Amino acid sequence: MVSANNIETIGPFSLSAPPGTDIWRKPPAHDAFNAATHPASLPQYPLESFQRARVTFELPPGEELRQYDQAGLLLHFTKPGLAANQTKWLKTGIEWYQGKPYISTVSTDAYSDWSIVPIPEFTSNEARPGATIEARREQDALGKSLWVYWVVRDQGGNELERRPLREVNWVFAGDGEEEGWSVGVAGYTCRPTTAGGDGLLEAEFKEGLEIETLD
Repeated sequence: MVSANNIETIGPFSLSAPPGTDIWRKPPAHDAFNAATHPASLPQYPLESFQRARVTFELPPGEELRQYDQAGLLLHFTKPGLAANQTKWLKTGIEWYQGKPYISTVSTDAYSDWSIVPIPEFTSNEARPGATIEARREQDALGKSLWVYWVVRDQGGNELERRPLREVNWVFAGDGEEEGWSVGVAGYTCRPTTAGGDGLLEAEFKEGLEIETLD
């Protein structure tokens, strides 16, 4: 018998983040996890049941953005008894870097690693960079992994293309390794740099957040 899937939708929301907020872990001792999220207390799902999460969002116009300003989707992997610096997470969305928006993915097992992909459709700093991002469980002949996609859509919201961004292999690693783990899911935004004053970064998530799990 095939289990039915449950799709949960969290309605549209906006987020504001002050300077000095980030999600980033770098040796030897930097471990920031203070971004603005919605929901503020991340809803938890058994990792064994998690199938996918999707979010659509926009940042302010490029001319208003600072280095490392970002927003997108957060998955936070936790287990009872773990210290805060032992939890794992993945964030993926748009990050402003060297005067341009990039689709950005950070995967954190022990420490964070970061990859970025250009957005060729973004041609003016007067425009608001935005995207639809999805992280989903997939399986091939070699095993299970978490794939991150940039879902390109037309003005009517119809899906045109799924651009693969990242395959993350540690999330579902090993037989039985998912047992006991939970994943918290949220939209997030943060403004890591304090240069430029105290202004807030505001991101809009006009289509909310969609989470699919096994019943």
